[in-house]
Amino acid sequence: MELIDGNWEDSLLSEDLLAALKFTDHFILTPGPVPDEIKSSLLSTFTQKEIAELSIGVALFHGFSKMLIALGREPEEMDTTVVPTPQFPDSTVSNADLSGTFSHLFTDIPDIGMRWRILEDALFSIGDVPDRALSLVKHRMSELLGVSYLATEQETSVMENSELLQSVTESFVFDIRSISSVTRREISEIYGSEGLLQLMFAMALYDGILRMEATKF
Repeated sequence: MELIDGNWEDSLLSEDLLAALKFTDHFILTPGPVPDEIKSSLLSTFTQKEIAELSIGVALFHGFSKMLIALGREPEEMDTTVVPTPQFPDSTVSNADLSGTFSHLFTDIPDIGMRWRILEDALFSIGDVPDRALSLVKHRMSELLGVSYLATEQETSVMENSELLQSVTESFVFDIRSISSVTRREISEIYGSEGLLQLMFAMALYDGILRMEATKF
């Protein structure tokens, strides 16, 4: 673990670990296409199935780490790392049509794709946060991460509390520490404590899956 210090050029780690770590750095810091050097390193080290699994792992680890902080549940003694605001690539929007289930991301691992669909359906069925609110969060997060998304009229229409939801979404993407106890209390007053958890769970999932989409691997 002491060798994971960001000094990859002189690292004693194996090539497969270096490829995974360089990809992780890019995935978290830059929501955009994977550079050719990193892509070549991954393809020479891992299979497409392994790369897909690695991508989903990093996506979910990152999203749920942010959820922990957003809910104010991280231990006080835990060291935290400030991640710079993501920088968009030159072309921030792709021409791809993002499906509601992101099933195209799971071509190489269909079992996980099926579980993703079940998970998203279950998320929307909880009911503490209206479907329109969750769809708005997904749509806004796609814009922030520079990913093309075919929004429905329902998602783009003005709704009650839309300004708050969009503000919290922006904080989740760019400045997770700015989601304060005051913000959490405001959300809880509208949706309840279970609704707060449902909303942050949705943001964690979409932060991860949309970053995965943005890599265009």
